[in-house]
Amino acid sequence: MNKSGLLLRLAISISFAAVFVGFISSQVFFKFAYQHNQNKTQANIKQLYDVVAPTANIAAYLGDQELAKEVINGLDNSQEIIAASFEAELFTIRSDTYLKNHEKYTEFIVTSPFETSEQLGKITVQHNLEYIEQDSREAASFLSNSLLLQAFFVTLIAIFIAFYFITKPILIIAKSLHSLNPGTARRLKKPIFHDKSELGNLVEDINLLLEKAEDQISQERFLRSEIEILEKRFRLLFENSVAPIILMEPRGNILLTNNAFKTLLERIGQPIKKNYGAILSELFETPDLLTRTVNSAFLNDEIAIGEHRLRFKEQGKTIWLQVVVSSIVTDDLKSYYQVTLNDVSKKRDELDELSRRADYDALTNMTNRQAAEKQIDQLIKSKTPFIFVLMDLNGFKQVNDIYGHDAGDEVLINVANQLKQLTPSNSITCRWGGDEFVLVLRDFEKTQLEALASQITIRIGKPYTLISHQSNVQIGLCMGAACYPNDSSHKPELIHLADKAMYEIKVESKKKGGRNLSFASAIDSLEQKYE
Repeated sequence: MNKSGLLLRLAISISFAAVFVGFISSQVFFKFAYQHNQNKTQANIKQLYDVVAPTANIAAYLGDQELAKEVINGLDNSQEIIAASFEAELFTIRSDTYLKNHEKYTEFIVTSPFETSEQLGKITVQHNLEYIEQDSREAASFLSNSLLLQAFFVTLIAIFIAFYFITKPILIIAKSLHSLNPGTARRLKKPIFHDKSELGNLVEDINLLLEKAEDQISQERFLRSEIEILEKRFRLLFENSVAPIILMEPRGNILLTNNAFKTLLERIGQPIKKNYGAILSELFETPDLLTRTVNSAFLNDEIAIGEHRLRFKEQGKTIWLQVVVSSIVTDDLKSYYQVTLNDVSKKRDELDELSRRADYDALTNMTNRQAAEKQIDQLIKSKTPFIFVLMDLNGFKQVNDIYGHDAGDEVLINVANQLKQLTPSNSITCRWGGDEFVLVLRDFEKTQLEALASQITIRIGKPYTLISHQSNVQIGLCMGAACYPNDSSHKPELIHLADKAMYEIKVESKKKGGRNLSFASAIDSLEQKYE
């Protein structure tokens, strides 16, 4: 039996209460029964005297002792009287057991049978205390024992009723509830005879709570299922993303990466670390620029986007990454950075190629006029001395007219290749336009240019066999040169002076032994200024 069970507690409580109440009640009823029996004895003695009183009155009036003895004997026959005495004017008669100092006695006045107011004597009745005490105790004990027995049976009945109508239904409810799983459609049944009782109402309340629990558990299961689906989709999106994605703390500790980031590290031969510095700064060539870009964007509550070059290369190839950094603040006010990297190397290569094509001549692969002028501007801005040489081909128009543009293009390509081979590496060689070329020679002396011009004239003046026509052609050239800053410090003026110098010897250069190079004179420069 369960020592903490409700039935055992209830039985102990009822038993204790029954014993306590029974004991108190028995004691009270014992006192009451004892006193009641004492009063009853007194009343019986009084009633007995009333029976013998007429005889006693006659005996006292006549002085008849025999009649008085009969009265005394009549009284002595009662178990409640131990002795009696009859005192009159003419006699005194006492029982043999009469005691002088008996503690309990009752006196009756004997009167004249004719005049009740005339006193003739008295009768003293001594109570049988031992008998009265025993009789009273027996009566009280019977009553007390009856009460205790009654309390015992009442206790048993109370325990049975409590068990059958309270404890047993509660145990049935508890057992059913213990075996029941919340979230299912199973419900408790009401105990028999408890459809309308408090236990029936308790079962209804429990079933109502079970219904609510089932609804909540169903909703939680649905939400959990939705979350699992979203997690799977997010994991699928995150893990299969081509772009490396990193979740990190602002101080640089990496919390989460996808496989694309690990692949990137393998490509550049770097180990997987937990921290590459703030915003992966160790991986990029310009970490300060990256940090400034991110801080500036975050100050304006924007997402930081920028293209940065990795410090490490893949098989000698430079890798450019578009870095997208967004700030994430969770509900508990923790801050994180989400960094997404997109490989834009191909786009950067295409832009570089487009830029190169913009600065180069498509036919000769030489610097074009636009790019050459930009470089000349830079030299002038940095005040670097140079010689600007403008050259024009002689006989090119005839080749073009006779053999066509393809032949003309072939000649131009040959001239470009010769110039590339003969000119210093720090010089600028440019196709200026048509059959005109330009040389920009840094820190070059006129004497050095004269020697170079002679080599160029000899090399280009040699007969050239057209591949498409298997015919030999021969062209010449003339050159005009202007020096920066001696002749002019302005680009347009330098170009004009070189052009004028070149055309001054254009006719002469076509003659055998004629000059092919002409320098601009100071006079030319002054004339240009005053035009």
